[in-house]
Amino acid sequence: MLESVVLRRVLLGLAALMGAVAILLALLLADTDDNDVTVTGNAAIDELIPPRSAEVLSQETVGIDLAPGYDARLTINGVVIPPEQIRHQPNLNLFTFRPDRDKVIERLRAEQNCAQVTYWRQELGFDDADTISWCFTAS
Repeated sequence: MLESVVLRRVLLGLAALMGAVAILLALLLADTDDNDVTVTGNAAIDELIPPRSAEVLSQETVGIDLAPGYDARLTINGVVIPPEQIRHQPNLNLFTFRPDRDKVIERLRAEQNCAQVTYWRQELGFDDADTISWCFTAS
């Protein structure tokens, strides 16, 4: 009888420990913008602007922060952003577009918006390009 009580307590303790470990693993492996595998696992991409699933204003800047030596083209909601409307900061290798009057996009949609960046190593050229897409919501 005493052995069954001890065994039961040990099993309950192990079950509680396994539950705590499962919760901890779930928290550590949760899909957050900071752990976006397409960004953190990609040496070419430092940051998506805005991050995946972010909520932003309709005049928010959209773009990408790339590692040195990369070039990019930006498309927002299917609209190709002309190179002259993309702000490129060479020292940071940051490519951004801010909607405004007299631009191909005056404001982001008041709903889901999706961006796509085609990027490539400058030394290899556009034929070796990769693409990343992400969506966010504007209000």
